[in-house]
Amino acid sequence: MFTLETAEISRAIENAKALHPKVRMVRFGEYSVTGSTGNTYTVRCYRDRGQKVIECGCRTRDGIACKHGMAAVSLHIALAARAQSH
Repeated sequence: MFTLETAEISRAIENAKALHPKVRMVRFGEYSVTGSTGNTYTVRCYRDRGQKVIECGCRTRDGIACKHGMAAVSLHIALAARAQSH
C-alpha cells in the first residue's frame, strides 16, 4: 500500500512505461494488472481520509510505489475524469 501524496513514484512510473503492464478494470477502483512475467496482481485505488491510496497484491513493501499500482492508477484517474465530465 502506498499513497500518491507521500510515496516516491517517479521510478514506478518509469518502470510501468518501460514494461507496459496490461491493466483491466474489474470495477471502478479495482483493477487486474498483468506484469512483465505474466503474474496478475489485484490493485485497488481509493481515498482514505483525503489521501489517494493504492494497494497492490505484489511483494513491494508498504509505502513503496510499484509499477503495477502506477499502471492501474493511470487508468483509474482517466476513468474518474471522464465520469466527472459527463
